[in-house]
Amino acid sequence: MMSKRDEYAARMKQQIDELNEDIDKLERKAKNVSDATEKKYDEQIVKLRREVKQVREKLDELRSASESAWESMVDEVENVAKALKQSFNYFKSQL
Repeated sequence: MMSKRDEYAARMKQQIDELNEDIDKLERKAKNVSDATEKKYDEQIVKLRREVKQVREKLDELRSASESAWESMVDEVENVAKALKQSFNYFKSQL
């Protein structure tokens, strides 16, 4: 049986993986635009990739935290993940 922490981490990892796949799709879509626009999109994709990395790092911290400490880290992970989703949705709306 998985602990609550493991269940939460697995659920967050799945969300991050799905978002990463969506970023891959947007990256392919962004290749079909003018050079100037592509440069702008590439910059946004780099920013999104950095944010994905931040969420993964926070999730790794949460996984390695003690049973008593991990719950206090949930808000931090949620906030970083929420910022990533907002950035993704904004970029997606620009395409």
